[in-house]
Amino acid sequence: MIVTRIERQKRHARRVNIYLDDVFAFGLDEEVLVRYGLRTGDALDEGTHHALLTAEEHASARQAALRFLSYRLRSEREIRTKLAEKEFTPATVERVVDQLRSAGMLDDRRFALAFVHDARMRRPTGERLLRQQLLLKGIARPLIDEVLADESAGTEERGAALQAARAMLKKYRTSRKGSNAATQRSRLAQFLARRGFGWNVITPVLRSLFPAIEQIAEENEDGSNRF
Repeated sequence: MIVTRIERQKRHARRVNIYLDDVFAFGLDEEVLVRYGLRTGDALDEGTHHALLTAEEHASARQAALRFLSYRLRSEREIRTKLAEKEFTPATVERVVDQLRSAGMLDDRRFALAFVHDARMRRPTGERLLRQQLLLKGIARPLIDEVLADESAGTEERGAALQAARAMLKKYRTSRKGSNAATQRSRLAQFLARRGFGWNVITPVLRSLFPAIEQIAEENEDGSNRF
């Protein structure tokens, strides 16, 4: 097979079309073209042809992964899933993931930390829900434990729960329907549980927002203990 023409693609400036024996054969990334020094008039044997196609697939997969990463950080599972959807071979996917990891562009720990931070910035979210979301992103359980066990994680979670509860409580108290403190407290507990907060966080938040109810409960408990 003889390379009879190399033509730059009109829509993709970094890519060229390769013609073998005057017939279009395949497209190549410019990087692959330069690496192999391919020129018009070169003869291609089967081995070189295969090597060119393998290099082309790798270059295309890497470009696809970089585009996907350009919007935000991604987990390794997200990258693998995206490349598999584009029908790249498992070997190519693994090679691209390894290269991105080695270059520091794929880091599940950094991804998990950023994910937790961003999730809590968007809306107060509890540890239980964050854990479920990270598992869906393919983050390993030990790594999730490590990220969520950060020194400030507990304080941040309680602060996030208190912030969400105060905002919702304001809505309850300004609503035309109205509701008593006990009902508001019960609805807040359910609301925080849906947001993924555990009872170890919900209980102290409710105590701080409804001290009167807590005092009555404690007095009743003390009274019941006396009889």
